[in-house]
Amino acid sequence: MKLIRGLLVASAALTLAPVAMAQQANTASATHALVVGAMTYDLQGGEVGKIDSISGEIIVIDTGIHKAALPKTAFGSGPKGPTVSMTKVQIDDQVTAASQKAAAALEAAMTSGAEVKGKAGTVIGTIKEVKGDQVLIERASGPVSLTKKAFGLGANGLFISLTAAELDAAAKKATAST
Repeated sequence: MKLIRGLLVASAALTLAPVAMAQQANTASATHALVVGAMTYDLQGGEVGKIDSISGEIIVIDTGIHKAALPKTAFGSGPKGPTVSMTKVQIDDQVTAASQKAAAALEAAMTSGAEVKGKAGTVIGTIKEVKGDQVLIERASGPVSLTKKAFGLGANGLFISLTAAELDAAAKKATAST
């Protein structure tokens, strides 16, 4: 779920990237400074956050409040080190807004009859009931109750990070321990 939020922020950053590129002529020279642990700065020299991880063309910045995934093209070079066109506050505000929007969309998708897919992408059941923080999934092997935190919302609808077999094993283990 955090990755989805971060990617939403990355989309927002892409819209600001042309501004950054106009003010930071040589992104390629900044690439050498894009290493895990490096501090990043806004265009005025204010600290934004440290680089938490790098995966291909995506760089995750940890502002101390949020982690935001930004494309490598959003970075330039400044006197202090790598720069981005957004301030720490702007990034944190965008991540907060994206998180709230994603949470609202997830909540809205959790309705009776909605299909739930497992991590293999196959339908593992349908939502029978949502009560408080619990979601009851109707399955061929019997109903299973999960907390809302177990769900994510992707392009193909609701999902959990278990396969049907893993969910069955977890449900069996939980039943045996009660």
